[in-house]
Amino acid sequence: MKSLAIFGSTGSIGESSLKVFNKNKNKLNLLYLSAHTNYKKLYKQYKLFKPKKIILTNEQAYNRYKNNKIYNTEIFFKNKRKKIDYIISGITGFEALRINLKLLKICKNLLIANKETIICGGEIFLKIAKKYNCNIIPIDSEHYSIYYFLKSFDFRKNLIDKIYLPASGGPFLYKKVKYNEKIKNVLKHPVWKMGKKISVDSSNFANKVLELFEAKVLFKFNPSLIKIIVEEKSNIHSIIKLKNNFYFPILHKPSMEIAISNSLNLKNNFNLNLCNLKIHLKEPNVVKFPLIKLGYKILNQQSHFSTIIFTVLNERLVELYLKNKILYGDISNNLVKVFNKHKFFNNRKYRIKDISSVLKTIEYAKKIKI
Repeated sequence: MKSLAIFGSTGSIGESSLKVFNKNKNKLNLLYLSAHTNYKKLYKQYKLFKPKKIILTNEQAYNRYKNNKIYNTEIFFKNKRKKIDYIISGITGFEALRINLKLLKICKNLLIANKETIICGGEIFLKIAKKYNCNIIPIDSEHYSIYYFLKSFDFRKNLIDKIYLPASGGPFLYKKVKYNEKIKNVLKHPVWKMGKKISVDSSNFANKVLELFEAKVLFKFNPSLIKIIVEEKSNIHSIIKLKNNFYFPILHKPSMEIAISNSLNLKNNFNLNLCNLKIHLKEPNVVKFPLIKLGYKILNQQSHFSTIIFTVLNERLVELYLKNKILYGDISNNLVKVFNKHKFFNNRKYRIKDISSVLKTIEYAKKIKI
């Protein structure tokens, strides 16, 4: 029986992971569940799924609810243990990099949905994972489908001409985008049920830009090969085009449980009804969604520094919007303005050499005026 821990179990990725676990209790030994501050929900999960321990990663929350069932991160990482077979990391935001770096040391396979960790950590994060013999498995549906394709068919990358990352287009694909759009309208994703931050990111294509950066790090493709395409039903999760003009679309139902199940070497029952399938592909509107153009520019410059700056600033702006401190249009507008003003592109002094310089760049980005 394989051992399992789920970090961020109270979020949308965590809930999907627990659904997978619930269907496969006889194959997995659930050791740990973690949340940042949501103790009430975490404790309900503890009673329902019966892990060995629960973990609160926020120290104030830990001190408030402290009992013999709970670890904080210090106690958890100090404990000597056999390596955990699978850890699912559904923790959100760029700050998750710090804890994911620690998770690399204690697990055999890190199933990661946190694209900010991959982007900010970059190849440095992947090298550290290799050092600790930890296999990184992306569980975003787009990246998992590419990962699965390359792994299953032992494909030579020099045969690949394009990699398409499909986007649903979010709630405003066919609607006018208002600068002062209300939060409730922004969060109405037509396909996926997700957390607030990623729902905002999906509405203005920031999420797809982050996925461009993530794909570049994970698969080391030439940036010119990676493109965004719109498929509003989210039945296609990636399209691999070969140089001989063969196209391999990877289709499955829009459910995170599929990538998670496959990553854990488990079966799923999410059949796709091909007879009723309607697929319409289209180019994204880069005028309506200006972050796409900015994302391509950053991607093609191959600047690790710039991808960190974009990731951190975007998260800061989304947080301000969700707190009603800025307008919806300010997110895209301010990101474009900051990059034009600071001229991060092609500046050789912004070289990321190690994890220390990654963390310094994150701190720098947290202080940029927006």
